[in-house]
Amino acid sequence: MRHGIPEASVMLIILITGMLPLLSQGAEEDPTTLAAVWTFVKEDDEATFWKLAWSPDGTMIAATFFDNKCLILDAEDGTVIEELDMSDHITRCDGFAPEGTLPLRACAFSPDGKWLATGGDDLVVRLFSTEDWHLERTFTGHTGSVLCLDFSPDSRYLASGSGTDKVIPQNAGENVTRVWDLETGEEAALLQGHRDGVLAVKWNGDGTRIATASDDRTLRIWSFPGGEELLLMKGHTSGLLDVDWSPDGSVLITGSRDYKIKKWNATTGEELATWQDYNCVRSVDVHPNGEIAATSGVDLTLKVRDMESGLELKVIKDGVEQKAMVMSSRWSPDGTGIAAGYGKSHTVIMYEFGRGSSDSGDGTDSTLMVVIILFLLAFFGTVIIMYPAFRELRRRRD
Repeated sequence: MRHGIPEASVMLIILITGMLPLLSQGAEEDPTTLAAVWTFVKEDDEATFWKLAWSPDGTMIAATFFDNKCLILDAEDGTVIEELDMSDHITRCDGFAPEGTLPLRACAFSPDGKWLATGGDDLVVRLFSTEDWHLERTFTGHTGSVLCLDFSPDSRYLASGSGTDKVIPQNAGENVTRVWDLETGEEAALLQGHRDGVLAVKWNGDGTRIATASDDRTLRIWSFPGGEELLLMKGHTSGLLDVDWSPDGSVLITGSRDYKIKKWNATTGEELATWQDYNCVRSVDVHPNGEIAATSGVDLTLKVRDMESGLELKVIKDGVEQKAMVMSSRWSPDGTGIAAGYGKSHTVIMYEFGRGSSDSGDGTDSTLMVVIILFLLAFFGTVIIMYPAFRELRRRRD
């Protein structure tokens, strides 16, 4: 009897250890279980959706539209918390913009949660307080449309990329990234070198480098402070539309008009892999765990890919039903779900893990799998706990 209990305990420990990955995957980040939990449709003027961003605490989603408005949505249910109107006055033709309005192209929350920045075709960067949504400050100096925004990790600096607007002639000629000091209101750095619009800008995790992706087919890495160009990456055969860093800062991924996603070594600039898609890739976003990435775009789908192989683990086709491109898709800060915005259907949909059935091929629902595993653990645990009593009863009968 002295040897039976330890041996059984060891078996239980081995069993639990072996099942932990299954429990974790089934309950947390199994891409095949992503499903919609709410849908928001902007119905007042049907202006085209363009970009979205999460607040750092995961409670709000900012969404920009071509009526020069930014809507703040409750991440819990998609209801509108606030509507920010930039109030300007001309129209566009690359999406539906109601008469008398300008497209709003970009939005970003500061990591400390205090600020929301917006930018668009009126050439102005606006900074709003998230406490009461008042306009705190404007940054002017761009002579091209403000196409992208990103805050430094310490929330002190804001990078804004701009560029040639293919429709409005007076915007031609500027393809730069400006870095603004929020404390002084002054320009802290000017990143020059791209020969076409800067469509995406992204700081790395420690705030020492800035990645910019451009319609000139290149990805560039800049030092900060200093603004020195450190790396120039070429390989795409058409313009780059988005860029993101892996959580550890070792890898970058880019999406392009050439129907490809590329993975790059962020230290050397070496191209590591190319993943083929079916149309222009407008949005790329690495999951906080660094193991999967979301890609979306003109083929009307949202895909979840394995970061190592590029394999498609999940394809969401809501855009096909809506006949709308997936213009922007971003993981929530805690990694439990992803928000996606659909262009001309002016729609935002929130998806979460564990809300749908697994479509991995075996037809097994992940929740049911977890229940089965827990039942087995409880059964074996009961056997082990009762084992001494059974041995004692048998000894007495003998």
